[in-house]
Amino acid sequence: MNISKVDFYFGALLSQLVNRGFSPVMKESGHDRRIYALENETGSYLIYAKYSFTPRPKRDSKIWTFSFYDSELEKTLRQQNGSRYLFAFICGEEDLANSEIILLTESEVTECISSPLSTSKWLTIEMADRKRSLIIRGNAHTKRTQSLRIPRSTDQRLEDLPTLLF
Repeated sequence: MNISKVDFYFGALLSQLVNRGFSPVMKESGHDRRIYALENETGSYLIYAKYSFTPRPKRDSKIWTFSFYDSELEKTLRQQNGSRYLFAFICGEEDLANSEIILLTESEVTECISSPLSTSKWLTIEMADRKRSLIIRGNAHTKRTQSLRIPRSTDQRLEDLPTLLF
């Protein structure tokens, strides 16, 4: 049985979640994305996971780009069923050990990609070497708007999850 690189990425996400007390259940599977239901003592929600393993170099940093189809946005950001989503962006590297998982809330993703003028929806994550924060940009950011800055630590984001989502 062959194991694809994608399975390693999604498996790393699941391992991180289980090790922190979550009980993920796969709700939907796809080659480039997966949706998991999560529960722990703070509540239940869905996690929408995407990966990219082709970073673009930029001086002392790397940039990963994630594109969204309208059908993806219909399931998550525009849904009316009351589900709360958390987004996991898996920023892969050829050397799997240097890959990172970045967690964003629904409101953070909306801030980056919600633009009525744009038909193309995308989000970039920029990681500078040895920096503790990340720069998140999307098609909604113009030269006049500030990009989003979040802590780089997935552990910190998971600890802050109850206050971020509720």
